[in-house]
Amino acid sequence: MFKYFSFKRLWSYLWLLLAHLPIRGHHRWVFLKMAGVQFKSKRPKKVFIYGGVLIDTMHPEYVHIGDGVALTSGVKILTHYLDPSKPGRQFRLGEVHIGDNVFIGMNVIVCNSVTIGEGSIIGAGSVVTKDIPANQVWAGNPARYIKDRVVE
Repeated sequence: MFKYFSFKRLWSYLWLLLAHLPIRGHHRWVFLKMAGVQFKSKRPKKVFIYGGVLIDTMHPEYVHIGDGVALTSGVKILTHYLDPSKPGRQFRLGEVHIGDNVFIGMNVIVCNSVTIGEGSIIGAGSVVTKDIPANQVWAGNPARYIKDRVVE
């Protein structure tokens, strides 16, 4: 019954709850870092995490976020997934890597072990299920390639 209960998980859950307080977006990363979310640098530059962003409480330490990232309202990042190839309810774990200068639109769900490349844009309402290369725009359910991003 208490198979997944531990002090570490309770600690992470507490900090993830505190991250939902009405605070300015560029300070929310402090709460997420305390919960275990991995950031590229000790003091991330220009990281904006808006209200309503949900990080998986199971293993927040499997989420890696780069500098200059914007996670808009309603983004959900999952680190555990149901494995349909196994009988019963077997879950597998995976890491989510978000590169530098990535913009993730409202209500995006990242529901697989993926890497989102540097400078990518993910459109609102998308469901990310596979890796996204650097400097590309993706959108849809499931997220599909739209175009390359011109970086100046």
